Amino acid sequence: MRVHEACKKTGLSRKAVHFYIQEGLVCPAKNENGYYDLSEVDLKTLKIIQRLRRLGLPIEVIHEAFRYPISLNFFLHRHVYQQKQKINEMAAQLEVIRYLLESIPCNATPELLLKLPRQHFDELPKNRLADSLGVVSDARMIAILLLAPFLDIEVDPYRQFLWDRISSELKVQFKENLTVLQQLIYHLSAQQIQRSTEAQYALFLRLSQGDSLEPFEAELLNQCQLLSEDEHLQAVWLLLYELILRPTLEFYQSALLGLMMEFSDRFTLCMQRLETILENVRKNPKSLPLIERLTTTLHGKFQIGQGLDSDLFLVYTFSCSLFSSCPVEQLREWLKPSPY
Repeated sequence: MRVHEACKKTGLSRKAVHFYIQEGLVCPAKNENGYYDLSEVDLKTLKIIQRLRRLGLPIEVIHEAFRYPISLNFFLHRHVYQQKQKINEMAAQLEVIRYLLESIPCNATPELLLKLPRQHFDELPKNRLADSLGVVSDARMIAILLLAPFLDIEVDPYRQFLWDRISSELKVQFKENLTVLQQLIYHLSAQQIQRSTEAQYALFLRLSQGDSLEPFEAELLNQCQLLSEDEHLQAVWLLLYELILRPTLEFYQSALLGLMMEFSDRFTLCMQRLETILENVRKNPKSLPLIERLTTTLHGKFQIGQGLDSDLFLVYTFSCSLFSSCPVEQLREWLKPSPY
């Protein structure tokens, strides 16, 4: 179909359609007269773009959404987070202006602003207005990232009910640390999110399909060896252990375990097999020196519990986790509290 037909079917202007073509979001063929010939697929893409634009997503984010389609939840939640930051900043600015209007005389001139304390302009007051607007919780998005390897299934009404309960459980389990976790996640790029998600999916898919557990036990020991020798991984572990790593492990020990077992058969199988792997490694006399070395190297921030309640669980997935490849100084910068 020609551009004018696509405009009629979508409500977009010709200028908008040509802009999305120039951006490479839509790549229609050209007919013998040199006019664009849009297909039904192109029309569908235009409608998706139109809806994303109405939600306020910038064009560069829409590019990312098409490049990393399985991360749509992440993009939408990140957009909400960024919009909330803007609302809080604008509310803080309005509060300063309100104070000025109540403080300056009716015949004030711009020069009067120089006589007022500078902190009113350099340091905006903290404001959490957006937190009271009832926007969807970030716990849902974080649950998706933590449990991404098990979400490639059809979600029926019952599974959706389970997912709502899982999200609520995460919000309870993380409490104050939920804010820290979301703050770090929203600094990551879509590529980092996708890479980690794919790596963890591959990891658990192999675990669900393997016959013998011995290769997985050897793999876990190799990961322990890597953590005991890699200073970067050790620094990331120590920085995030109490804030994220340990709460994540406790999250798996909470009511989530039963909920996820109902949600996904593969999750059930992986947890059963992983529990056996962790116990075999823990009881193996050959593992003891390596475990003792980790305990010393990580300054005691390494606990050997029974079954899934063991930091060996964290080690198993740590090298492909969301933050393992991030520079430590960058993580420290991201951990600084937001002024709003």
